Amino acid sequence: MDLDWTYRPRRQRRRGCFVWSGLVLLLAVYLYVQRPDWLVRQPPPPATTPTPSALYWQTKAEAHIAAGNFSEAAAALERMAELEPENAYPLVALAGLHLMARRVEQAYALTQKAVRLEGKNVDALAMHARVLDWRGNYDSASDFAFQALELEPDNPDVLAVLGEIYSDVGNYAVALDYLEEALAIDPANVMARRNLGYLYEIQKDHESAIDQYSRAIELAPKRPDLFIELGRQYERLDEWGLAIETYEEAVAAGETAFALDALGWALWNYGDHLQALRILRRAAEMEPQNGLVLAHLGMAYYRRLNYESASETLEQAMQLLDEDEINAQFTLTLGLSHVYKKPQECDRAVPWLNKTLEFAPGLSSALHGLRRCSTG
Repeated sequence: MDLDWTYRPRRQRRRGCFVWSGLVLLLAVYLYVQRPDWLVRQPPPPATTPTPSALYWQTKAEAHIAAGNFSEAAAALERMAELEPENAYPLVALAGLHLMARRVEQAYALTQKAVRLEGKNVDALAMHARVLDWRGNYDSASDFAFQALELEPDNPDVLAVLGEIYSDVGNYAVALDYLEEALAIDPANVMARRNLGYLYEIQKDHESAIDQYSRAIELAPKRPDLFIELGRQYERLDEWGLAIETYEEAVAAGETAFALDALGWALWNYGDHLQALRILRRAAEMEPQNGLVLAHLGMAYYRRLNYESASETLEQAMQLLDEDEINAQFTLTLGLSHVYKKPQECDRAVPWLNKTLEFAPGLSSALHGLRRCSTG
C-alpha cells in the first residue's frame, strides 16, 4: 500500500498549558495586591550591643577615680566584680575607696576575700596589710606586708605600707627608711608621700606634715581625704580659719560624709554652730549609720538647745561607736541633754553622767547634772 506522504496528523491542543498560565497570572496578581511580609524586603535586624566586659568596667573605674568621681568608680568596680568574681583587682580597688572614706570594716571584708582568691597577689597583700594596720592589728599587718615584700622587694606601695605600720607601732626611724626608699623608687607615689606626712604628724611636727600632705595633694588633687588630713594639721596649730578652708576644699573635691563631718565639726569648734548643724545634717543623711557623724550632730543640736534631738541622736551614736571612740565630751553632752529636756529623764541621764566621771573624775558639769537629778 502506498503511503500518502502529503498527510499530516492533526496536533492535539494542549489545554493544560493555558490553565497553568492562568494560575500563574492569578497568583502574581494576588501577591502584588497582598504583598506578604516574606516577599517585601525587610530591614536588617539591629546589631546586638555587646555586653561590656570586665576590662571595660575596669577602665571606667580608673577614669572615674582620676576624675574624683568615687561613687561612680565604686559602681563600676562592683560591676567588674560581678563579671569576674575570682579576680582580686576590683576588690582591692574598692577597699582603697572605702579606706579613703574611713569605712575600714567594709574595706576589711573586701581585702579578706581578695587574699583568699589570690594569695600571691602583691596588691591584695599590701592592701590587706594596710587595712589590718588601720584596725590596729599590727602583727598581722606586718605579716602580710612582708609577704608582699618578698614577692616584690622594690614595690613602692608595699614599702609605703610598711612605713605606715612602723609609724603606728612607734618605730619612727625604720618607718622613715621605708618611706624614703619608696619615694626614691617612685617620687610621685601618693601613698608614700601621704604616709610621710602621717609620720611627721604623729611626732607632732605639724609644719613638716603640712608640707608632705600638700605635696600629696599636688599629686592627687581630687582626693578629699588628703585635704582632710591637711586640715587636721591646721587644727592642731589652732588655725581654724585655714582648717575650715581646707575642709571646704575637701568637700569640693568629693562630697563624702567624711569630708562633710570634718567641715561641720571644725565649724562647731570655731563657734559657727548654725553652719555646723546644717553641714552635719548633710553628713548624717549620707551615712545615717556613722556613729562619729551622729555624735557630732548631737553635739550641734545641744548647742542650739534642741535637747530632744540631741539626746536622741547621741543615743544612736553611742550604739554605733566603738568603745575607744566614746569620750567624756560625748557622754557628758548626752547626759545633760536628758537632764535639760522636757520632760526630764534622769533615769537615762545618770548612767551617762557617771560614765563621764570615769573619763574625767570630778568634772563639775557632770556633778552639776547629777545634782539637778537628785533634787528633782
